[in-house]
Amino acid sequence: MPQNRLTRDNILIQALDMADLPELDQNDRPAGTIVAGAISANWLQRALDEMHQEFPWAGTVTSATGSVTTLNPTLFAPADFILDVRNGLWLDVGGATKALIRRNFQDILNYQVVNDQGGTPATGEPSLYAFRNRTLSLDITPQAGGYTYTLWYYQLPAVPTAAVIPNFPSDHVLVDFTYLRALEWARKMPPGAAMKYLREVEIPALRASGLNQEPESDLIPLDPLRFKGASRSRNAWMGSTRPNL
Repeated sequence: MPQNRLTRDNILIQALDMADLPELDQNDRPAGTIVAGAISANWLQRALDEMHQEFPWAGTVTSATGSVTTLNPTLFAPADFILDVRNGLWLDVGGATKALIRRNFQDILNYQVVNDQGGTPATGEPSLYAFRNRTLSLDITPQAGGYTYTLWYYQLPAVPTAAVIPNFPSDHVLVDFTYLRALEWARKMPPGAAMKYLREVEIPALRASGLNQEPESDLIPLDPLRFKGASRSRNAWMGSTRPNL
């Protein structure tokens, strides 16, 4: 995949030149330069957000810190959160870092039932977590005082300014999308043509290029909850080799 080199305004100017729509030019670049509040800038941001949602691993990895004190804190994730890095929720437990294990929400519910003591969830040191959109669920209610945390996650792209090169691997995708969106605006293309191009033409090409390869471990370890104490010996599958006396 070629490296991108065009700034936001370079992309918009190329798309507007291709569209050749006087009314749109008057709104977005009346003096030849892209103005604040340009319609085409919103279209470009739409494409960036859509692509980062589809391929979060192609974006920026960052972290946020805070404290967790309840079973189901809401709006836990930052506003630019797309997806957490696998097992990327870390708790500070007595000065040591503990990485929680990401599970699905059904597992979290099951463990909450198991930990239920006397009709109320037990408190203690969480080990599992799950996200539903931006809402966090833990397997156990944090003990009094709670914990501070670090959350590693994939971030939505920042809104690029005029001279910023958007965080995206292909300029021509962004130029073509904005151009098609301009033709939609002028009623020269049917509604949805630009998004159809993005999803049916370019997304498969980007996926084939390896853009969707997650930069996390490509090995699937044994489930630590189901294989506690499991032997790592390569001969363990044979069972005990000790003779019966």
